[in-house]
Amino acid sequence: MFRIFRAKIGRILLPTVIFLSWLLLQGCAAGPQAPTKITVGATEVIRVVDVQMDFLTRIDTGARTTSINALDLEIENPAAKKRDNIGKKIAVTLVNGKGEKKRLQTTIVDALQVRNAQGVEVRYMIPLTLRWHGIDKTIKVNLRDRSAMTYKLLIGRDWLSKDFIVDVDINKNPKKR
Repeated sequence: MFRIFRAKIGRILLPTVIFLSWLLLQGCAAGPQAPTKITVGATEVIRVVDVQMDFLTRIDTGARTTSINALDLEIENPAAKKRDNIGKKIAVTLVNGKGEKKRLQTTIVDALQVRNAQGVEVRYMIPLTLRWHGIDKTIKVNLRDRSAMTYKLLIGRDWLSKDFIVDVDINKNPKKR
């Protein structure tokens, strides 16, 4: 009787195990579907939607946050400590590489401590919508006088994250753009 029972189970169980194993292998072979990321070059022209201005931009995977050339900062009822100004209105002049200027009024959303070659400083952050090839992404951008720098907008990992990868062989010579 045990042999008959084992034979019946074997005829049912073995094909089932084989079928389930095949299904499992099909799923593993396909692998998880990674989200498609868009490739950007080492330099790109990016539009700051809030002021409708284009900036020749350097893409910097070493920078955590995005930084823009900002002058003439005026804060409504400014406090001595930068962090105490979070949530307050700010007026700022954004200047691109062509020397075009636009005044923007917005709200300070953060005060970020930044380390660079010059030392440590605290910079205000504002929300900006950046557009590249029809893709809009709103991020917090830190304000800095970048007048002496070639690129008036520096894109950091905050903008790249989840959506973009960088190919440094694209746009090798930004002066030809």
